[in-house]
Amino acid sequence: MKRQLARIEAATSGYLDQIGWITTRAAGLATDKAGHPIPWFTYPAIALLSDRVRASWRVLEFGAGMGTLWWSQRVREVTAVEHSSTWASQVAAQCSARILRAADDTVASYVGSAHGSGPYDVVIVDGLYRNECLEAATDLLGSGGVIILDDAQREEYVPGIEHLRSMGYRMLPLHGPQPVSKHPGCTSIFYRDHNVLGL
Repeated sequence: MKRQLARIEAATSGYLDQIGWITTRAAGLATDKAGHPIPWFTYPAIALLSDRVRASWRVLEFGAGMGTLWWSQRVREVTAVEHSSTWASQVAAQCSARILRAADDTVASYVGSAHGSGPYDVVIVDGLYRNECLEAATDLLGSGGVIILDDAQREEYVPGIEHLRSMGYRMLPLHGPQPVSKHPGCTSIFYRDHNVLGL
């Protein structure tokens, strides 16, 4: 009986329950405990952004999803680049974001879809061709803009990270649990002085 009570308590109290991880793991969707959409970032990154986001911002996402819905409820304008027309339609039907559909799955089409659409306060890289998107992001930022890279712990993104560092960006890695996944991740924010997040 004590073991059963311990299991029930572990599932309904504590940090994982408070952040909604148990709910999101069961549902297989990036949502908070109440079922509202959240970005598929680490929970420390979501907490930091939640406290500092401003309604006046313009946000660009490379990769549409639950984060698109979350940002759409908080900022003036969200634009997302998406390679899947089916997924783009599903996301667009749930929010006011402008979804840019890449003409094809090439780097030039995907990354180039956002060309000339800036400046943005935040550019999020969480879709295809992340190294190329990180390089392109610097030209899409406004004064004080920041870049967010999800899954920054992956070795394949080192070239993009090093490119940003060579341009004077500092990196704030936010490690921890993330929605749905049972594995920890890292969402990193790249910034310079006088940035919109006050870092």
